[in-house]
Amino acid sequence: MEKLTVRDLLDTLSHCVELPIVATENPLKEVVQVMVKGHRRRIVYVVDAYNKFKGAITLEDLKNVIFHYYLDSRVRDVLVVTQHIEELFTSEKAFDIMNPDYIACFEDETLHDIIVRMNQWNVLDIPVLNREGRVIADLDILCLLELWLKKGDEVF
Repeated sequence: MEKLTVRDLLDTLSHCVELPIVATENPLKEVVQVMVKGHRRRIVYVVDAYNKFKGAITLEDLKNVIFHYYLDSRVRDVLVVTQHIEELFTSEKAFDIMNPDYIACFEDETLHDIIVRMNQWNVLDIPVLNREGRVIADLDILCLLELWLKKGDEVF
């Protein structure tokens, strides 16, 4: 059996989910809003002014940036922490905290190659890009597991 491509999988999905995308200049507060919107995502993709993929911000990244100040044993004053979080929300931009080396895939790649890459990088989500570098879909490990349940290993 021929190995399926990312496009093949995307064509079979019954649901279309709004992509978790923010611009490089969006403040941290907007990044958090996009992440918690809808189905409470684990990742947000960052794009430039031309909608080209520039990096990603994971839930882990946000946790480390935002809650770091609450856990700092040197800071006991709640007011100081609150003021710092407010400053962080308005001054930090998506570009400041994104991972510019986050992996991506293209719609014509095989699912096998994507699974290998996701395992190598230990990620659960990967943006699907068109040849211009724009995010056209979001592929997560649950989509791949669902396909495996339906079709078995031969598709990979």
